[in-house]
Amino acid sequence: MRPTRSVVIAALIFAALYIALDFNKLYALRYGADTGTFLQFLTGEAHGRGSWNGAEYRPHLQVHDSWVLLALVPLIAVFPFAQTLLVIEVLAIAGAALAVCAFARACGAPPRAASAVGIAYLISPSAQGIAYGNFLENVFVPLLAALGALAARRRSLAATLICAQLLLGLKEDQALFLMWFGAACAVWWDRRIGLALAGLAAVNGAAFILAEHLSGAHPSLPGYALTIDDPLQKLAFFIALLAPFAFTPLLLRERLLLGAPLVAELVFNRPWAYPIARIGTHWTAPLVAATTLAAAYAIAQRPRLATPVLACAILCALTINDTVLKIGRWPYIVDWATYSRATALRSSAVPVVVPRVDEGAYVAAAANPNVVLAKYDPRERGYCPAYNRNARAFLAALGVGSWPAGITLCGGVPVPAASALPARAGPPLKRS
Repeated sequence: MRPTRSVVIAALIFAALYIALDFNKLYALRYGADTGTFLQFLTGEAHGRGSWNGAEYRPHLQVHDSWVLLALVPLIAVFPFAQTLLVIEVLAIAGAALAVCAFARACGAPPRAASAVGIAYLISPSAQGIAYGNFLENVFVPLLAALGALAARRRSLAATLICAQLLLGLKEDQALFLMWFGAACAVWWDRRIGLALAGLAAVNGAAFILAEHLSGAHPSLPGYALTIDDPLQKLAFFIALLAPFAFTPLLLRERLLLGAPLVAELVFNRPWAYPIARIGTHWTAPLVAATTLAAAYAIAQRPRLATPVLACAILCALTINDTVLKIGRWPYIVDWATYSRATALRSSAVPVVVPRVDEGAYVAAAANPNVVLAKYDPRERGYCPAYNRNARAFLAALGVGSWPAGITLCGGVPVPAASALPARAGPPLKRS
């Protein structure tokens, strides 16, 4: 089954929109260190320096089992810019909608219902949040998971294992998830495919553990406990995850238990650097993919729910979105002089340390191995507001109307001049 024309058009619109918004965020120097981490890792591989990067201060391939990303090295060698990674990220998230739509049709959904679930995925806060966030390994999870589910639905062993192996090369925790889903597939769907999936995942997991042991490295992962930290925040996450699909995955009833390991990873983690159960973070990508596929299967059984699903998705996109596309928010206002100073660091021949509060400058210049990010200091001040909510300032920056009095910029966000923090001003520090 092919994706419907409406989903193809929606995916193209989504890609064009979020590429523009991501570039706006990049030019305002508002991307976090992760995008710079991968840019520096991949450019290092392209020039024989390995995966070391100046944000993690060690080779990234010792942090996570992300060897599949080495396929991007030739492209980054030609286009060594953060923009390249952001385009890839958006195209991966948009492309997943096509696979979700095809999966829904393979499950028996009529074209209209399949279109509804594909479009609902695109405008869900989850997909938009990942597309607007940092480039990370898991941006490929929705696409590869949907393609793998489609291959398994068609009982294609070779295609299923190819998708599974690509997933396993993104991040080490995929091995645990695929062992679980492989076992479930062997019991309830296709024994041959299921056992092959579980075996492939087990081999990859064992190889990762052995490689880490031999290199004396340890992956980066949060701690876990049997207590639930911040349960209300996590409950809100699950509501926001299900709401764009009109809660249709709940119609699967006891089959929802198949998602138990994905849920447990987000529910039982100890406090981390940021809440990992938050719409649009890389931690949530596996559960986002599973929820979308569950919605596709459910709507194939009840096509009349197509209209409620679309209505709920639109409402969620306007109200609980974690990106700029939410009522009351506006794109960042770009200070081109500041961006130019950041990009000038790409040609620096001497070591440069970028303060953590200016990590967006590290992202813009990360193709240069001489540029590193200062280690996190909780005492550091100078962070800017997350979103631009000043419509007048945004329009004035476009030449419509006058700039509001007493307003200056802090990281692309208009703020009262009296409250602007001097820690944001000035060039990055040079290391002797």
